[in-house]
Amino acid sequence: MAADALEIRIAHLEGAYEQIDKRLGSLDGRMASLERTVNERTDRVEQKLDATFRWVIGIVLVNWITLMLAIFLHR
Repeated sequence: MAADALEIRIAHLEGAYEQIDKRLGSLDGRMASLERTVNERTDRVEQKLDATFRWVIGIVLVNWITLMLAIFLHR
């Protein structure tokens, strides 16, 4: 009878481990999906920052050239 009780307990533990394995597998999939989403959004933000940086540099250069021309032409 003790062997039967032990087998029942072991079967119960095996079932619990299977449930844990399924939950961890599900969690792993969700984390991978979240990581892809974060990477995509990060890439988009980087692209927007690059475009904004180019615009700012362009505007600064145009302003600098205009200022230099105004100084040289004013003489």
